Amino acid sequence: MTVTIDDGNVSFTPAEAADLRGAITAVPQALDNQWFDRELLAGVLQSGEVTKAIAEKRARRSRREYLRALLAAEKIVVNRAYLYNNPEVYRDYQREGPDREAFRHLLRDGVIMPWLLGEPSPVPAQAPEFETVDGFEAWREMAETTRMSCLRLSWDEAENAAMSRDLGREFGAFVNNLTQLEPDALQRDLALTDEEHARSVLARLREVGRWAHDELDADRTVTRQRLYERFVVADGTNVTDCRYDGAKPHAAEVKQLLDLKYATNLADAVDVFCITPGDSPRRTALQESLAARRGRGRAELPSTDADQLITLLRNLAFQDIQGLLEAVPTLDHLSLSDVHAVRLENEWADYRDIFAGLVQRRSVEAFADQDSGAQAVTGAYLSMLERAEEISTRRRGVERVERFAGLTEIGIDIGAITINAVFLRGHAPAFEVVGDTIGLAGARSARVAVRWGVGRILGRRSRRRLDTTAQILDLRLDDPKREARKLLDYLTDQTRLDTEPGNGPDMTDDSE
Repeated sequence: MTVTIDDGNVSFTPAEAADLRGAITAVPQALDNQWFDRELLAGVLQSGEVTKAIAEKRARRSRREYLRALLAAEKIVVNRAYLYNNPEVYRDYQREGPDREAFRHLLRDGVIMPWLLGEPSPVPAQAPEFETVDGFEAWREMAETTRMSCLRLSWDEAENAAMSRDLGREFGAFVNNLTQLEPDALQRDLALTDEEHARSVLARLREVGRWAHDELDADRTVTRQRLYERFVVADGTNVTDCRYDGAKPHAAEVKQLLDLKYATNLADAVDVFCITPGDSPRRTALQESLAARRGRGRAELPSTDADQLITLLRNLAFQDIQGLLEAVPTLDHLSLSDVHAVRLENEWADYRDIFAGLVQRRSVEAFADQDSGAQAVTGAYLSMLERAEEISTRRRGVERVERFAGLTEIGIDIGAITINAVFLRGHAPAFEVVGDTIGLAGARSARVAVRWGVGRILGRRSRRRLDTTAQILDLRLDDPKREARKLLDYLTDQTRLDTEPGNGPDMTDDSE
């Protein structure tokens, strides 16, 4: 029997993490009103404010990430406030039209799930005074006329309060441990220029960590807002104004790590994926160790070795989808009603089923399986893009839009080392190695993440861009320096990659 909560004119179904099991659910970081990708963040720090040009670019990029998340995942979890203070969300339901009805369907069907931390209802009793709430009245009307499902850690108030405190403690513990990060991994994950730059950033992060330690020792809560006020924004300014201070040392790197942990913290609390946007640090930037995973009560990771990973790379060929990689469509012109229509098509259902099956099995053997592994997911995803393009062009009354040469990328992260294998139509697999084995010296074991991604080649093969990636495998590698060395020795005789990397949206979870 479905439970319903009635709060004035609003009725909704209460949901908890257990209700999401079996569904590919994600938290899209790009809806965070503090999110800027690396390029735009550099512009804000240089100007000291969010200029009109930066705001417009950010809006387009946030919108693109939001719609892609709705295609990549079965459900997305959205902070209640973002539903009425993020223009890229509320623009769809502010006015009558197909996008408003599409939003209503997605909300009603539990595809878009409002996240409530301690709030009893998806609609505040009155518009918050400290936020931009241009969409508030439209959200109230939508909520009063649409039955939805809302997610909390628990609907028992005492239990929810305790779990919320744990959520805050996890964030504080991460900041406290910034002193322990490795500079070589920082260089890779934050796109720093060289080792000296990485060590300078680490020195600043250690200052942040020591400050957090002192605050926690004094029983003061460490929140993202307090950290922003001290290490990111100009003194005396409101955090919501995004007046980031370029004079504060390495404010960009501090902010990026805080934002990443803020997003993954919620995803981990309800056991779902976190989608990090393009040109933003992936989850590997958090440098989560095996010990940290055990500390959160997670199950022991399955083990792998160099021979198994080499076999995986040898067996992946993507031969059966070469035609689909020849000309990959862009999704930059999709509307929300287009996305809703795509989700009703067989191509989206096929992609969902294959991706969900792979995530549920989570083994190297399953990943390499030609009929249900990475190749099958790639084929289903590209077929879905074809259908999305047909729907979008038909709505807009235009011919087929510009297409790009496609690629599939398999990434293997071992500590501070990343190995990218790129598969292009008509070419042998090409490999790229970032980082070295120095940081693995003395380690008994290390985490290994295996990622799948689909993207395109830009500018005559000079640059590649990933449109979507997902971490499929989370493994343990014993004697990691020796095993990583064996893997690198195998790659010495393979084709080297000659395109510049591009960091696309990444979907990861800290799974069991």
